[in-house]
Amino acid sequence: MKTNALCFAALTFFLALPCWMNAQQEDVPEPVFLNFSVQPPYVPTYHGRDPFKPLNWVVNQPQISIAELKYYGIVDVGSQPIALFGWRADPSKEYTLKNRKLYNDAGLPVDGVVGDITDSQVILIQGDQKIAYSRK
Repeated sequence: MKTNALCFAALTFFLALPCWMNAQQEDVPEPVFLNFSVQPPYVPTYHGRDPFKPLNWVVNQPQISIAELKYYGIVDVGSQPIALFGWRADPSKEYTLKNRKLYNDAGLPVDGVVGDITDSQVILIQGDQKIAYSRK
């Protein structure tokens, strides 16, 4: 009786094994992943002030003109030249020209001012105004 039960269990296992293996290997597409599209994140459009900045957030950086800058010279940092400027109205304010952008003493780029450092001169451009300094 034990042998018959054991043979019956083994026969059932071997007969059910192919069905179980096919059920495990079958790839069934799910309707959720058909035609799945990735959309960019939502970028809100708003008018007025930035709602994510506090109300008392104001940049106290004075607006400067490139005519008010005093050219000091060039410093080579590695292989990159950096032009040094000072503000004539307040000599403690320093500006640097690197990577074609003018940066204030806090390291923030000055809006509307671009420039270039060539082998013979340093050029600052702000709107229609262009000033070239001789590179010493």
